[in-house]
Amino acid sequence: MTQLGEVFGIAASVPKHTYVDRAGLDGRFTYLVKQDRHIVIHGASKQGKTILRKKNLPENQSIVVQCGANSGRDLIYLEILRKLGSQIPTEVSKKLTLGAELQGKASSQLNIPFVGSAEVETNGSGSVERELGTLLSPIGIAPESIGFIAQEIKQSNKIVVIEDFHYLSEQEKINLAFDLKAFWDSQVFFIIIGIWADQNLLTYYNGDLSGRVEEIDIRWSLEELDQVLQKGSRVLNISFNPDIQAEIIDDANQNVGLLQRVAEKYCYESKIYESSLKKQFLNNRDPLTKARTSICSEEAVRYQLFDDVVSRGLRDSGESELKVYQRIVRVCVEASSQDLRDGISRADLLTRVQAYEPRVRLSDLSAALNKIDKLQAVRSISPLILSYNPNTQKIQLVDREFLFYRKYANPSWSWEETDG
Repeated sequence: MTQLGEVFGIAASVPKHTYVDRAGLDGRFTYLVKQDRHIVIHGASKQGKTILRKKNLPENQSIVVQCGANSGRDLIYLEILRKLGSQIPTEVSKKLTLGAELQGKASSQLNIPFVGSAEVETNGSGSVERELGTLLSPIGIAPESIGFIAQEIKQSNKIVVIEDFHYLSEQEKINLAFDLKAFWDSQVFFIIIGIWADQNLLTYYNGDLSGRVEEIDIRWSLEELDQVLQKGSRVLNISFNPDIQAEIIDDANQNVGLLQRVAEKYCYESKIYESSLKKQFLNNRDPLTKARTSICSEEAVRYQLFDDVVSRGLRDSGESELKVYQRIVRVCVEASSQDLRDGISRADLLTRVQAYEPRVRLSDLSAALNKIDKLQAVRSISPLILSYNPNTQKIQLVDREFLFYRKYANPSWSWEETDG
C-alpha cells in the first residue's frame, strides 16, 4: 500500500507520484544546463524551484550552497571550497595565534580544515596557537581569488547552486552579480535560486550579465494543479467530488505547495491514510473545513510574528521609520489578492500609506522598502512573506499561504489594537 504522505504533502525530495512537468520546464532546464549561461530559477515560495533542480540535476553533479540571513559572498565561496575539499595554503613561519572569534567562524561556520606540522594548543582565552606549519585559512575575495575559485570548480566538473539567494543583503547581491560576470568569463556557470516574482533581477544589479543569464519563472496554471490532484487520486484510488476538488485548487492560489498541504489534510481528515483496493469517493465538505482550520492554526505564529516584528522595524529604525513599516504591512494586508500577486508599485504604495499617515515621505518609504527583505530574514521569518524588487519598484507577496490564512483564519492585526 502507498502511504498518504508519499502522495500528498510537502516533501524535500522530488514527488514520486505527483510530479508534473509544467510547460516543459524539465526539457528547458536540461538544455540550459549545457549552455554557457548562468541559470536563475525564481518565483513565490513553495512553487517547486528546488524540486525542478533536483529532478534534472543529480546531487553528485552539483555543489549546493544554502544562504541564510548572515550569509555573504565570502562565506559562499568558502563553503564552495570546503565542499570541494580545496586547500588554500598560507605559509606560516612563526607562532600563529587565531583569536576566538576567527576560530569560531573557521570551525563552526566555515568548517575549513586547519593542518600543520605542529600540535594545536588551546589556552584559557579561547585562542588557538600553532607553531611552524601550514594553515589552510580563509582568503580575501580579490580578482585573483575568483580565478582560483573558478579553477577549483572547473576541475570538479560540477555546477554551483546558490539556494535562497533572496536572503543576501542588497550589497552582497550586487557583489555576487558582478562576480558572476567574472565566472562567466572563466566558463564557470552558476544556478541561482530564490524567492522573487519579477524577472531580470541579476541584470538589474549588473548590466553586464545581459545575455549571459537565462531565467526560469516558476508558476502553476490551474490545469497543472489539477494534474497534481488527478495523479495523486489515481495512486490512492480515490475520487474527489468535483466541487471539492475545485475548492482545493482555488484555495491553493496557484501555489503547488499549498495545494499539496490542503490535499493531504483533506484526505487525512477523511481518514484516507493509504491507498486501497476499493475506490473511495470523497464527497464530504466537513474534512475540508477541518483542513483549513488546521493549516491556519499551524501558520498563525509565523504571521503574528511577521505582523509584530515587521511593524516594529529594525533596531536602528527611528520613530518615523517604525510607523512606515507598520503602514506598509497594513496596506498589504488590506490589499486585494490580485494587487498582492501583481505587486504594488512604490508610487501607489506611498499614496495608500499616506492615507494613514500623511507625513510619510517618499524617502521614508524607500528606506523601509529597501530593508524589508532583510528585516524578515534577520527576524527568522521564513519563507519571506513580502519582497521588494528595486528594479520594478514593486512590493509583492511571495508567500501565497498568506492569502489562505487571511481568508480563513480571521486574524487580528497590531494596528487594530492601536486604532481601538
